[in-house]
Amino acid sequence: MNYKIVSIFAVLLVVLVGVAGAFYWSPMLPVTVVPDTPVACTEEAKVCPDGSSVGRTEPNCEFAACPGVPPVTEATTAALNQKIFTGGVFITPLTVVTDSRCPTDVTCIWAGEVTLKAKLEKGSVSKEVVLKMNVPTTFEGTFVTLESVAPENNSKKPFAKEEYRFTFRVTQDGTAPPAKTGTISGKVTTSPTCPVERIPPEPQCEPKPYATAIKIRAEGTTAVIKTIQSNISGAFTVSLPVGAYELEAVTENNAIFPRCDKTLAVVKADKTTTTDISCDTGIR
Repeated sequence: MNYKIVSIFAVLLVVLVGVAGAFYWSPMLPVTVVPDTPVACTEEAKVCPDGSSVGRTEPNCEFAACPGVPPVTEATTAALNQKIFTGGVFITPLTVVTDSRCPTDVTCIWAGEVTLKAKLEKGSVSKEVVLKMNVPTTFEGTFVTLESVAPENNSKKPFAKEEYRFTFRVTQDGTAPPAKTGTISGKVTTSPTCPVERIPPEPQCEPKPYATAIKIRAEGTTAVIKTIQSNISGAFTVSLPVGAYELEAVTENNAIFPRCDKTLAVVKADKTTTTDISCDTGIR
């Protein structure tokens, strides 16, 4: 009788263990899910190309889409009163203030310049400025540059203002674009070297090279921006930003002679301008 009780107890124990194991491992049992905790997006902002800003949105805290940019037919070139968008800035050329560019069919001592009144817009900021060709203008963290103007002037073929085309460049990294440069080279000489000059000149009476300092000023200013030196052959060369400059050879020890005339030179982009400086010895 006792053996039967023990056997029954053992069978019940096996059954109970099996049921408990099935309950523990069954993949069909319900799982309690903890509700997600609401996510708070950081208050960051992204600046869009048109100057506006957008923030992060739920549920993934991604930045909202930027507003669409109005399409333009030309990326950087515009006619008068044509609004374009480039480099994050809207630009509208309004009025040509000055256009003193040297005509292509005329030889000039000065290349001339163009100044343009334009409207600049970025985000909610709007400003009218006067742009000078190849001179960067600061606007809302960018540099706006009027790079070129077309068509070229021609004394025999004037054009209507509707034909103007202005090309702009906007630098966005806060760094001014590198200035275009050119070169001036030439020779400083003194003459006359004989009391009486003959025609044709005698070899011993030809102008002589003059080694001296040369002061350089921007045209129309008094401040010396650079001083260079001509060599024993009188030759000199200097690289300068595009523009018009006045060159003055300095007489040693502030002597009266040789007396050197101030000479005007125009620097053009990536070109060499030859400008010689003549000094009067005072010999008569």
